[in-house]
Amino acid sequence: MTQTADRYGKVLYDLRVPAEDVEQMKAALCAAPQLVKILNDPTLTKEVKHEIIETIFPKSLHNFLKTVSDRRRCDQIDDMLESYRACVRKEKGIVAATLYCVHEPDENQKAQMEQFVRRTYGVNGVEMTVEQQPDLIGGFVLRVGDREFDWSLRGRVRQLQQRLIRR
Repeated sequence: MTQTADRYGKVLYDLRVPAEDVEQMKAALCAAPQLVKILNDPTLTKEVKHEIIETIFPKSLHNFLKTVSDRRRCDQIDDMLESYRACVRKEKGIVAATLYCVHEPDENQKAQMEQFVRRTYGVNGVEMTVEQQPDLIGGFVLRVGDREFDWSLRGRVRQLQQRLIRR
């Protein structure tokens, strides 16, 4: 993520735009990915782009999106939204975590992971994403921010190899 996208995401958060409006914007962009190209198109006038924005998006986002479009930064909207979500999570005391595993964990295992993250980071909640990675062989890898907890068989084998090489 660029610093510019991060700043725009923080501005979007600071504007206190209703979360429903942000989700509606995201849904519109997902439903019509060509919108980003249109809003970034240098051959279209600002007026045309502004009219498109006013027609499609919630009023609370008009000025923000017009600025983003005028500065041709629409291709960074996904990163802006990620920065916005990070601000919302921080305000609520929630941390994002990704669990990589061979098989989908059951509810009890997910709850234990979330409890571990809450205790370790002192947060109120965890927004956990689960991604299956068969190449882990077994176990799991838990990534929270820039920190990684590797309890996978692949990771253990790698650690063992490094120890043997050092000897």
